Amino acid sequence: MSSTKKLSRHAMVGIFVIGVHVLMAIGLVIGTAIKYAPQLTEMIESKLIQHEQEDKPKEPPPPPPDFKPPPVQTPLVDLPIVQGPPPPAAIVRPVEQPKPEPAAKPAPPPISPVRIVKGVNLGDRCEAYYPSASRRLSEEGSVVLLVFVSPDGKATETKVETSSGIQRLDEAAEKCIKAQGKIFEPQKVGNEAVGTWQRMKWTWRLSS
Repeated sequence: MSSTKKLSRHAMVGIFVIGVHVLMAIGLVIGTAIKYAPQLTEMIESKLIQHEQEDKPKEPPPPPPDFKPPPVQTPLVDLPIVQGPPPPAAIVRPVEQPKPEPAAKPAPPPISPVRIVKGVNLGDRCEAYYPSASRRLSEEGSVVLLVFVSPDGKATETKVETSSGIQRLDEAAEKCIKAQGKIFEPQKVGNEAVGTWQRMKWTWRLSS
């Protein structure tokens, strides 16, 4: 019986001691909590605020301000005025008038045949002009000459109209005609003699 009482006392003492320790621990915890409560509150609030700020969508940054460079002012420079050459004067071309058609030239009078003064044998006179080379070669031929007969009846100019085909015979005929004197009859206009071109045919033929 006495031993049982001793055990219960020891148990009560142990419980008391444990309770004192528990109370001391609770007091220590409560005191610490009271001491650090403001700091813990601030920490919790800051964590909550930070969390809220992180949860909020971030606003895009504002656009950069429009930057306009100041206008560049070019210094005014007085340049000398250079006057260029005057513009070329307009060339005024006269209006070409239609040229009048030239008047038709009157047809030349027909060339009359040569007329020789009566009593003159031109064949005998020109026999001496027969080229010697043509005699050796037995050359013959006819040449048609235009003869300009002056008012006094002389042959002052000749032209070959139709050749004989042999140049030396043509030249011999011209030389003979121009060597003659006043053996041709000039043409007359009214009662006045005038110089005109006349036509004649001369034939070179070897005598048999």
